[in-house]
Amino acid sequence: MDMIVEVTGHNLTLEMIDAVARQGRRVAIGATAIDQMERGRQALDTAIARGERIYGATTSVGLKTTTRIDQGNATEFNRRLLRTHNAGHGPVASRDAVRATLLALLNSLASGRTGARPLLAHVIAEAINADTPIDMHVWGSMGQSDMSSMSDIGLALFGDAELAAGEALALLNSSAMSTGMAALAVIDLDRLLRLSTLTSALSMEGYAANPSIVSAIALESRPFDGLRLHGGSIRRYLDGSYILDADGPRNHQDPLCFRSLPMVQGTAQDNMTFATGQIIRELNASQGNPVISLNDGGLAAVANFDMVALCMALDVARLGFAPLLTSSAERVAKLVDAIWSGLPASLIEDDGVGAPGFNGVALFHKSITSEARLLTVPLAGELASSSHSNGVMDRASLAALGARRAIELAHLGRSIIAMEMMVAAQAVDLRGRRPLGRVTGALHAFVREALPFTATGGSAPRVQPLLDLIESSGPALDELMA
Repeated sequence: MDMIVEVTGHNLTLEMIDAVARQGRRVAIGATAIDQMERGRQALDTAIARGERIYGATTSVGLKTTTRIDQGNATEFNRRLLRTHNAGHGPVASRDAVRATLLALLNSLASGRTGARPLLAHVIAEAINADTPIDMHVWGSMGQSDMSSMSDIGLALFGDAELAAGEALALLNSSAMSTGMAALAVIDLDRLLRLSTLTSALSMEGYAANPSIVSAIALESRPFDGLRLHGGSIRRYLDGSYILDADGPRNHQDPLCFRSLPMVQGTAQDNMTFATGQIIRELNASQGNPVISLNDGGLAAVANFDMVALCMALDVARLGFAPLLTSSAERVAKLVDAIWSGLPASLIEDDGVGAPGFNGVALFHKSITSEARLLTVPLAGELASSSHSNGVMDRASLAALGARRAIELAHLGRSIIAMEMMVAAQAVDLRGRRPLGRVTGALHAFVREALPFTATGGSAPRVQPLLDLIESSGPALDELMA
């Protein structure tokens, strides 16, 4: 059955974003949302009739806020406003990013707080349901609304329409691209985090690491939610494993990339919990200026388009992955190094020819890990610029860039963790100790569906078949990570 996602203006969730953006679900506008938009429009029209100064409706914008707009020219002003801000060029957003943006924009208009008519919401809903292709450029947002990107959408959907006073600004002032892409990013980063924790447990078996790090004593000693969650997950994944026996671990003190696993994974989780909460709030928050009260019909001039909270939330989310991915690179390095792992050098039994084995994998892994770490650098320090003579736009949140970097981080991170998974499976087979944990054993079998064991004198396999299997086996992996 084709499930419909109902938009109300107040209840947008990550699950709804995923369903519409990636699963192709259709949308419907709730009756409450129609009522909200009609009330918001009535409030805006009443204020216009009273002759109030209303930014973008009865006055021009930016430097020209002192210029009054004759309501007979409102339609032409709207057209010019969209065209003036349409400076986009360079890369365009993916299909799922466009659909997430449209849904976030639709939810914003459905709240009634922008004064946009239900007509606009219906056009956006039709575009989502028809899967209308739109070239939305991702460059150019300062984080004080995604004006250039939103003008791409505005011109694509409303270029020939007669927009009412204030409606072009309602489209432009939205940060729907930043918010929609941020939602997609945290969905992907959450899955990456869980996959990393599962993979690290298999690495522990490949290394014959000391499991005391996830003992009840260890986990109860630090009152951090994320640590206890992921430490408990590792312990569950290893249930039944040989390393839980007295003679299982090789060392009393392992390298920190193993010994600090609960702290590293847990900190990333705590960061993600905070960031996800902020992003969900932003999905349902006003991003417009002015903002309309549906309670009393009043208007307030605001800076609700400032995405500083979104930018910082994305910074926090990305930053948690810096130590996580560094630890992954260190585990791979330790596993391929005979001195550390106690296994054959480069994880290949030598046949006398001197094949380098998994050395190249470890070097590639370090390269993309270094690149991914650069994507975790915070952006909240901003780039201030009073470029206009009136100094109105004098700071930048850079939230759109933060969302783009988070999506790229998740993409690189999948390859990083898949490569660790491949190396861990090779180490497990070379070590030859059994049994594996009930869940890690299933993960090992999963890897072997895509990649065979590399025998004496062989070459390390390419990771792409494993990546393809990870991408196509979402429910199966989710069941392992549950």
